Amino acid sequence: MEREMVAFVSPFTLFGIFTNLVTASTVTSADWTALNQTVGGRLHAGVPFSQPCFSRLAGGASNTPNATQCAEIQSRNEDHLFRSEHFGAYEITQWETCQTNGDECLLDWMNPLNSAAFAPPQQCRQGSVPNFYIDVDSVNDVVAAYAFTRKTKVPLVIKNSGHDYIGRSAGPGTLALWTHNLNKLVLDRNFVPDGCSMNPTTAITAGAGQQFRAVYDLARENNVTVVAGADPSVGVSGGWVMGGGHSAMSPAMGLGVDRVLQFKIVTPDGKYRTVNQCQNQDLFFALRGGGGGTFGVVLESSFVASPQVTVQAVLGLYEGTQANHVTLLKALAKSAVQLATDGWGGYITPPASSAVWANPVLNAEDAQKSAAALVTAFQSVGGNVTFFTMDSYSDFFDTFIAPNTDQVGRPQVMASRLLPSDKFTDDTLIEAMINGMLASDFSQILAVTPFSFKNFDKDGTSINPAWRNAVWHSLLSFNWNFDSTLQQRVATYKKLTNLWSTVRARTPGAGVYFNEADVYEPDYIRAFWGPNYPKLLAIKQKYDTDHILDCWRCVGWKGAKDDRYKCYPSTS
Repeated sequence: MEREMVAFVSPFTLFGIFTNLVTASTVTSADWTALNQTVGGRLHAGVPFSQPCFSRLAGGASNTPNATQCAEIQSRNEDHLFRSEHFGAYEITQWETCQTNGDECLLDWMNPLNSAAFAPPQQCRQGSVPNFYIDVDSVNDVVAAYAFTRKTKVPLVIKNSGHDYIGRSAGPGTLALWTHNLNKLVLDRNFVPDGCSMNPTTAITAGAGQQFRAVYDLARENNVTVVAGADPSVGVSGGWVMGGGHSAMSPAMGLGVDRVLQFKIVTPDGKYRTVNQCQNQDLFFALRGGGGGTFGVVLESSFVASPQVTVQAVLGLYEGTQANHVTLLKALAKSAVQLATDGWGGYITPPASSAVWANPVLNAEDAQKSAAALVTAFQSVGGNVTFFTMDSYSDFFDTFIAPNTDQVGRPQVMASRLLPSDKFTDDTLIEAMINGMLASDFSQILAVTPFSFKNFDKDGTSINPAWRNAVWHSLLSFNWNFDSTLQQRVATYKKLTNLWSTVRARTPGAGVYFNEADVYEPDYIRAFWGPNYPKLLAIKQKYDTDHILDCWRCVGWKGAKDDRYKCYPSTS
């Protein structure tokens, strides 16, 4: 399939479209021509992912479907890596749409062959897919985009892999910076952050477009261990690390923010900066937890690659009845703190009637002793537990994680909560969590908090400090289909928020993972950053005085009344 369906639309066409979208804009055809020339012809039209299946566009304009491209889109609609290769695709598809007015260009995710989604009278509409984007190749591309937005007021967003649950990399009437093709990937066994005087360490430097799949492969080839996420399509240097960055290795080896050594970033003032503990330290703090799409465009990051370690793994399976789910989750809650203390990390997935854990610090004999409570828990519901010894975490990832990645290619709304270690004796809380999870379309408990990792910079990261004392990151989600109404979508958002209300109430100050949160998370500033927010806001104002970058509930957010957020439904 071609990388993009449309390469470039003439500046005059761009001008005509954007004067309708951006009423306060002073965009001229000369502005667009100049921008395209400045970025070396890499200004492209943002085409909705499923457009090749449609014969009508917005307003009834005709479109010639491409049967070959459409067939591939239909067969690979839920393929993470495939979607990430296309600018117009988002992993969670409501962000390809305008949820408030129904403008969209989606297939029926339950049956992508269902012609009711794409045959006339259905029209492929732009939705919230940015109308145009720059395929970023250099610092100058980012500088040019900043200057263009500053002059024209066309909103700017940053998109990498499109793995975004909150819609921060999408928006109607926007210009996007697509960093997906910045593919540098280097392992350096004598890495020293620029401008620092310290002992060298082994590190991997990854361009913003590199994804975990390639990083895990590089780690295996070079006998090193990386702390990385569970989805092979997620970008290494994007929102994952800037929002915290969790992994099954995190209980023993820390979060992504604990292991990143350096960023290269273009800040909204147009300057290319090296950011580490020796220079631009305020930005180093902000980028380690303050969130993506806020402080600038990260072009690459460098992070610690530890020596390869043997990983002890545990796989638990059981029959997924409602009664078994409840019994097992209550039993696992009783052993959660002990397992986290011993360095176990992993994923409990009730819809799959399975759970898997990994431990990089125990030997096989000690692992079986440490995990005895897991055996008892699974036996209590007639399940079974199997122990494995893996040569590396990359092997563990390929065996247990990669084949079971998150649901994509469909609308999905999510809520989550970090559960503190001192709350696991609160039976009311545990029951409320379980009830909420089992009432949802999908749920999971992620044992991915840095509970037993103590070698962290206490004041050096900007994640909510609640991460350090949390044991579980629990989440639940709902889906809807392409033909849902606005009322149905709003009702789903409300249901999601309400289902988690008791969990929030019984964990005051516990926090939420910025990247996997309720779109309408109550008291979101406290939930995402806790006491770090005032410092983060000051850093935002220092480097983005004109507020060039803005995204939903990010640091310094303008608020829902800004026109770029008109496609977010009101739930009030």
